[in-house]
Amino acid sequence: MDSREFAKKLEKQVAEFCAMLDAKLPAYSYIPLTSDEARIKVMQSRLFNEIRAGEIFGGWLKSTPELDVKKILARAVHEEYEHATFLEEALRSRGATPYDYHALPAQMAMFNAFEGLTDTVERIAAFPMAGEGVADYLIAKCLQAGTVPSWITDPYKRIHADEEEHGNYPFDILVKYATSAEKQERAARAVAMSLVLRRAYFDNLDRWVFENKSY
Repeated sequence: MDSREFAKKLEKQVAEFCAMLDAKLPAYSYIPLTSDEARIKVMQSRLFNEIRAGEIFGGWLKSTPELDVKKILARAVHEEYEHATFLEEALRSRGATPYDYHALPAQMAMFNAFEGLTDTVERIAAFPMAGEGVADYLIAKCLQAGTVPSWITDPYKRIHADEEEHGNYPFDILVKYATSAEKQERAARAVAMSLVLRRAYFDNLDRWVFENKSY
């Protein structure tokens, strides 16, 4: 398949997954939440994600042979920690301890799976395209809802603006490098894996927030 058409196919798959979430938005989106206690729990979980994402991108740097992708990853590392700072400040403003949090099992599994990927197209498809694509979709929903408190939306406006500024770099990388049947198979499997694990994480987070069950 032409690599541009292939990248469009993966984008469509991610978009369809996002649309499925609309029927019952997860706690991750903040929209179903009615108390600051619940909102703090979600933000602590999402702060962990920012830190862990920076670790993942940084860990990929040495083993990424493509210099253009390496530069993007380096910028991403810095940005993840900037985003972490925004969330730290928001949590402290509510009297919460930002890192009083233990990662949920499904959350650990998701990031460990990303960390274990070895091929550039797998990595970009699984995390920046699928993982961060879903996350930014739900950030946009949160900002549009009109029911989420400003102490949450203010930092996410800054995070969302950063994501929009990047353009669609995962798509461009896949167009450039997913040019063989083998590479496309790797990328397709990585997207499928990412979405399965993202769904498991959302469900795990919902159980923790709404039922106080961490498993």
